[in-house]
Amino acid sequence: MTTTDPQYSSHDAIHSVFARLKRTAQQTPYPLAENRLHCLQQLQEAIQDHEIALLDALRADFGHRAHEESRLLELVPLLGEIKHAKRHLKAWMKPSKRRVHISARPANAQVFYQPKGVVGVISPWNYPVLLSLGPLVGALAAGNRVMLKLSEFCPATNRVIRDIVMCALGEDWVDVIEGEADIANAFSLLPFDHLLFTGSTSVGHIIMRNAAERLTPVTLELGGKSPVLVAPSADLRDTAKKLVFGKLLNAGQTCVAPDYVLCHRDQKSSLIDYIEEELAAYYPKGVLSPDYTSVINERQLGRLQGYLNEARAAGVKCDNLMPKGPETRDGKLAFHVLHEPDDALKIMQNEIFGPLLPVLIYDDMADALAYIQQRPRPLALYLFTQQAADRTQCEAHTISGSLVINHTLIQVAQADLPFGGIGASGMGAYHAEEGFRTFSHNKSVLRKRGINLLALFRPPYGRVIHRLVARFWPLL
Repeated sequence: MTTTDPQYSSHDAIHSVFARLKRTAQQTPYPLAENRLHCLQQLQEAIQDHEIALLDALRADFGHRAHEESRLLELVPLLGEIKHAKRHLKAWMKPSKRRVHISARPANAQVFYQPKGVVGVISPWNYPVLLSLGPLVGALAAGNRVMLKLSEFCPATNRVIRDIVMCALGEDWVDVIEGEADIANAFSLLPFDHLLFTGSTSVGHIIMRNAAERLTPVTLELGGKSPVLVAPSADLRDTAKKLVFGKLLNAGQTCVAPDYVLCHRDQKSSLIDYIEEELAAYYPKGVLSPDYTSVINERQLGRLQGYLNEARAAGVKCDNLMPKGPETRDGKLAFHVLHEPDDALKIMQNEIFGPLLPVLIYDDMADALAYIQQRPRPLALYLFTQQAADRTQCEAHTISGSLVINHTLIQVAQADLPFGGIGASGMGAYHAEEGFRTFSHNKSVLRKRGINLLALFRPPYGRVIHRLVARFWPLL
């Protein structure tokens, strides 16, 4: 059951909001740095003022999510991104100087970073604060107006986000849209100057088709299956510690959560033992532990249980590694390791987005790398190793949105690193300076002055011009 304001959940309403923001953007096409910094400061203060309201709303929407986890996963990286943008905005806004060809001299050339206009952001349910207000930071820093389409699965959080946005920025900068799939579809058909979508690959296809109708440039953050490659040299206890951290925060409902593990045949048993030890330390009461997050709704829980049931029916060993207790309770699903499932199973075809972990084995690192390379390019690749040669090989011979060595998940919270996928895991990037550039038009500006050398070469081309060109064109 979701609740939305009818004023912002009809087709007519979203067209009206878009038209109003478009007019505002046209009236002030290049907001000054001071105006942008004011917006970012107001946003930061509003988030801090609404901290408890946000944490309570997130807990309500998920059924259960610890406040500490929401702070760590949503508020800490979001506030870090705002502070980073405030610190570097004036430097990002400075036009960059470029060389002028000798034929156009004397002149000077620059690239001028201009707001695109009105940016659309479609955010998902798994991190409803970070993945709606995070893109807003880059879009505002670049001087744009923004329409936010929030997930219908997070009504309590949406109400707080609307309060934050209206309190901090008002309708001249940002407006919030709610509604279900039909509204999201209509939203993506608006003629935005840029559209950012975070969500599943299947919906990403629809978003891109809709954007193509208006020639709208898009940034797609799609997720996919992010592998963990455990090299023979890896410290298995440390690997298990960081694997559990990255996999079970938000109950695995993270686009860059470790999706499956590739480890050497001789490592498998020890690695799983260490994982079980870590789970006992993290969640001593299993799914009854107060810090273990619920799956967002019955639909997602049913999908995950369907993966388990299909794997069991196919003869795959599925071990519940949580301390003794029920497999499910109050929307929570126990963490399971699936031993070497076949690639044809749904759990190996689809992004898991939950507390299930396939563990695959290899006999040679080259085979493991080939397995990763033959599959759609992931949003993240996690490598655990103590050998420089392994790091070099992964850096040079694998393509992924990000590569993290000897940890998981922490790349998302780095304010000075871009975040984005490639291929099936997305296109484009935001966060940091790359986010500012994503939401800016890089306009070339050439200022000519003084004499015009090219006038010497205008028609009619006589003998003198022929000799000059023949002699000097290789130098140009």
